[in-house]
Amino acid sequence: MTTAEFIAACFWPFMAIAAFALLKARKTAAFPFVVNAVSVSVAAYVVLGVAYDRSSIIAVNDGHVGLVLLGLAIGGSQLRRPAPEGPIRAKAKALASMILIVLLGSWMTWYAGRMLFLDFMTDRLVIEGRVVRAERSSGRRADYLVTVAGRTVKVTTPIYERLQKFRPAVRLDVGRGSNYVYEIEYLAN
Repeated sequence: MTTAEFIAACFWPFMAIAAFALLKARKTAAFPFVVNAVSVSVAAYVVLGVAYDRSSIIAVNDGHVGLVLLGLAIGGSQLRRPAPEGPIRAKAKALASMILIVLLGSWMTWYAGRMLFLDFMTDRLVIEGRVVRAERSSGRRADYLVTVAGRTVKVTTPIYERLQKFRPAVRLDVGRGSNYVYEIEYLAN
């Protein structure tokens, strides 16, 4: 397990511990200290997540889980909103914004949840062959792409660096939702 994988694997347990610590210290003198410690740790995780998001498949999945939770929070935020009051035009405007916010949250949850479901609840694609091409996609947040047996898949940074350098014959297990390589086996030439 690499350092990036370890940090990514510790993210959700840390979030649970931080939430528990905040709840327990809520009405004590230690609350400001706990808030500062949790804030610094969360900021460090955000910076590491942005900087090293493609360094580990665990970090990629953490991002998808985070999108599911964010979508649920966005969609659910409208449940606590009071009913619109005032003239009919103001009510219609408020109701339309509520519907759009719920649709945005639902779409985010569906998008990331579908990827996670297809990656973990269905059989993975198995691709065997020699690495033909290893490249980066264009754009600001470029993905690492590898073409094997006519199929282009996404890989994490460490796998990309090895495959780009040596271009070996490989057997890849690829998630159906995210199109990321989960397992790699090097084959004899």
